[in-house]
Amino acid sequence: MELTDIRTLKEVARDYNIPYQTLQWRLDSKALNMIEGVDYKRLGQRMPTLLSPQGVIKILKGGY
Repeated sequence: MELTDIRTLKEVARDYNIPYQTLQWRLDSKALNMIEGVDYKRLGQRMPTLLSPQGVIKILKGGY
């Protein structure tokens, strides 16, 4: 994995035309089994949320 593979939640929302709030809800959903530190990393309040390539795949499958 390279640094260019890491995406922010806002980038995913913009690229796939999914509302940002929907993606935030999916992060907290137990059904997707998103693991903090592996699939995503919250940097703090008012800071971006980073997604690994596996996290992007999981969060996109959450809507289907």
